[in-house]
Amino acid sequence: MLNNTRRTPSMRASLVVCAGLLTCATSSLLPVSPAMADPDPRSQNASRATNITTANVNRLRRAWYVPTNDPCSHMPLVQGNRVYFADWGGDVYCVDSRTGRQIWKKAGLEKPKKMWPWHGFAGTGALGDGMLFEASTEGNAFALDANTGRVIWKRRITSDPHAGSISQLFHHNGLLYIGLSSVEEALDAKKSGFKPNFQGKVLALNPRTGATVWERALVTPPHNGVAVWSSFALDAPANTLYFTTGNNYPGQATALSDSIVAVDSRTGAVRWYRQTTPHDVWTKGNPKGPDYDFAGGPQLFEATINGRLRRLVGAGQKSGIFWVWDRVTGEPVWHTTIGYGAVDGGIHGEASIGNGRIYVWSNNNYLHTMPPEKHPINIKALDTATGRMIWSKNTMQPAWLNSAGFLSNDVYLVGSLDGRLRAYRAWDGKKLWVSQKQGPIVASLAVAGNTVFFPTAKPKMFGKWASGPQGVYAYTLR
Repeated sequence: MLNNTRRTPSMRASLVVCAGLLTCATSSLLPVSPAMADPDPRSQNASRATNITTANVNRLRRAWYVPTNDPCSHMPLVQGNRVYFADWGGDVYCVDSRTGRQIWKKAGLEKPKKMWPWHGFAGTGALGDGMLFEASTEGNAFALDANTGRVIWKRRITSDPHAGSISQLFHHNGLLYIGLSSVEEALDAKKSGFKPNFQGKVLALNPRTGATVWERALVTPPHNGVAVWSSFALDAPANTLYFTTGNNYPGQATALSDSIVAVDSRTGAVRWYRQTTPHDVWTKGNPKGPDYDFAGGPQLFEATINGRLRRLVGAGQKSGIFWVWDRVTGEPVWHTTIGYGAVDGGIHGEASIGNGRIYVWSNNNYLHTMPPEKHPINIKALDTATGRMIWSKNTMQPAWLNSAGFLSNDVYLVGSLDGRLRAYRAWDGKKLWVSQKQGPIVASLAVAGNTVFFPTAKPKMFGKWASGPQGVYAYTLR
């Protein structure tokens, strides 16, 4: 994923599930935001339940800022009047969504390995059953009382000393899903003679106890790699869980790398998979393949194609291509190129889906040690049924990483590594508003009611250009 790192900030990607009709090519209905409830079976990084529109987006003003001592790439989780997030230093926070006032803080929940290029809580947790769930880069999972921050359980989720999670956790119907990743891609270049041996997995835990219900290995020894960096999608009526995967590490390439995978959500049994980039073997120290991981998680939607309503799943790849498959069979339906692929280029987050459109952005040959202004992104609106481009705005704003935008009514909000949030008119892509400058925006946006929430970070691997405060911001209508 990243040149000197792996999946940094967010490393969010947003939580996406489906419990029936989401959007279709002939519908104007937008699903409810993940920020409004958790779990939300209709989350598509889009909402009509929010109050931000083209008529008032220029009234967004900074409402509060909560500083963190370490980088924050955890998408804010909003529930009622509370916002939950965690940072790379191993601290977890709960603040008032209206004022930013601290309700509770769990300092030092994880002891981060700060010699690693990313560490602590670099991913995003999940809420459910009165609990906040978090998983660390160092390989531990936690359940906290959402009201008080009390630790309910802690458990080790891997025996690999270099493995953990920076994906977005997903809680639904008595299971907690976690994707495993590793820092071995970076260590391969830093340690002489180092040989990666990580094998990617998806785990389903009992959220009450932390016990493993099932695990799905994505590669078996002596082969390695195939991390899960992003979010999950669930078709609840069909009991099907979807996720995307990364590349193999040195050795022989395997079938489930650079793929979308559909499994039985109750057992982990594979139902189908589709590989988009075969033979992608890559680490920093042994870069044979193009490193075309899926940095965006799968998203579920429906569209009318040739007069028939079809259930679809789509995901964006670092190749710069957004792919769509039949949700039941895995049959390819369409794919569209959004921007140029690269190690840091291509699509690095989930799309926003609504009004029969898919709104998605892509970096262009981005290199994270370079100023983001050198690699402005492409933003495109696509027809959900065909992938046809409805509008395209190229080189619109400085690069972004591993982050989903948000479609609030008729406004598409997109952050940037230059520390500014931007708003685009959904029907034609016209730029409407630009925020004040803060630290690099490195995770997915959350929108609830009148407010946009987002974290900032300045990890060392980003280079000298990364500057500004780090923490969590709220912009609200004034």
